[in-house]
Amino acid sequence: MLSFPAVHTLTGCLLDLEASAHQLGWGRPPFLLLIQDQPSPSAPSSKTRQMTAVQVPVNPARVGRYRAGLPDLLLDLATALSADRPVGQPTLSACVNLGLIVDRVADATPGLRLLAWAVCYEDVLVESDELHEIRRVDAVDADGRDYQITRLRGEPHPVVFIDEQRDDGYEPATRPGLERLVETTSRPRPPSPTTR
Repeated sequence: MLSFPAVHTLTGCLLDLEASAHQLGWGRPPFLLLIQDQPSPSAPSSKTRQMTAVQVPVNPARVGRYRAGLPDLLLDLATALSADRPVGQPTLSACVNLGLIVDRVADATPGLRLLAWAVCYEDVLVESDELHEIRRVDAVDADGRDYQITRLRGEPHPVVFIDEQRDDGYEPATRPGLERLVETTSRPRPPSPTTR
């Protein structure tokens, strides 16, 4: 389970991601974020961890023609990463850099663990018969927690929502794919000395 400080740090990372996207302006292509952490090499305590986030650009022209768009791309990416040779997927490779993802997931650094997968994208919100542009950052962490950061165009600050327990209410279309990516790319945790 992720500790409270890890969830807090992850939320900060996602907010920084949204702030960076906001500074770049609207009309940007979507991108994925693979977030991992590992024991900090410079810390005196082995319990101190260092977070890294790898941004994976998505080819906007290709994903726009991808069956149902981003949700299907995420599901297909998770399926490809569970296969023996994911780099041999030409349609998927045209959308994302599979080699970069495979290298990060296969990294053998001791203590490296997956924290979350996230996706940042622009969408349209229909509200009171009006259309509004909205930027979304959807993420799922290793414990299955949902993170949603949204900002309407013209708003000064984003809105953050963290769902500790999934209910049967609203679920972003990207959630199933992000959840599968987490399941596919999580390493089994070694048994602790007390559970042997």
